[in-house]
Amino acid sequence: MDPYEKSCILKAGKIGKAALEFAQTLIEPGALLLDVAEKTETFIRQEGAQPSFPLNLSINHEAAHYTPFPNDKKTFKTGDLVKVDIGAQVDGFISDNAATVEVGGTGNYSNLIDSSREALEAALKVLRPNIPIGLIGRVIGDKINSMGFKPVKNLGGHGINRFDLHSRIFIPNYDDGNGATITPGTVIAIEPFASTGTGMIHNGPGGNIYIMSGTKQDKRDPVYGAFNMLPFAERWITSLIPDHSAYLRKMMGKKQISQFPVLKEHNGAMISQAEHTILVLADEIIVTTK
Repeated sequence: MDPYEKSCILKAGKIGKAALEFAQTLIEPGALLLDVAEKTETFIRQEGAQPSFPLNLSINHEAAHYTPFPNDKKTFKTGDLVKVDIGAQVDGFISDNAATVEVGGTGNYSNLIDSSREALEAALKVLRPNIPIGLIGRVIGDKINSMGFKPVKNLGGHGINRFDLHSRIFIPNYDDGNGATITPGTVIAIEPFASTGTGMIHNGPGGNIYIMSGTKQDKRDPVYGAFNMLPFAERWITSLIPDHSAYLRKMMGKKQISQFPVLKEHNGAMISQAEHTILVLADEIIVTTK
């Protein structure tokens, strides 16, 4: 691997880890989601990187993809189960990590939180170059099931490339029989989700996170210039585009921008999440966000 590429990946991981830890210190009853998001994203920029994507703050039965919109007044409530998902990028080289916080320390879902975290640790212990992807999923699923919960089957980890947060590699939370292997030189995110319900999610309404889509992008577009093909929040473009709402409607109508839906558990059950970014080399496994 090119030394510059490796140094950027490691720096992104270090800053992403620090940002996740910082975000968790801000989450308390009555705190505004918007304040937590903006302070965390500012922290990343002050550390010499950019956010890989907007801070995800997905609550209770939401698994992923909610970030505050401009002037959002939503606050955290005691007992909320919050999936905190953030990463940093350095010259397009990305980290992605997540943890679950129970607001106010009520302790009602400690075992659920532990199940996704312990599943992640179990996966990291078996990870090696050229490991079959299905085996990673088996270890995750076995751990979550053993703790009395269901692994979320239609969510999972993913490959990471430069300016590409979700590459074609999919790492399931159960053994799906995939015999393809993780080759050396690959960056991946392992991302167990555990559920008190059926272990299936569906698409909800848009969560204020967008991404450039389509096959051709106008390199002169200020939004493309700022974020390339990485996700961005509506609140990030208010200073770039005077009428940002109209811009988003127009670009979505042309299918040049897509909006991420909030992902929700089928039956409104609780979900926990844990995640690390890992650089898999021929002679070394580096968890960049640990």
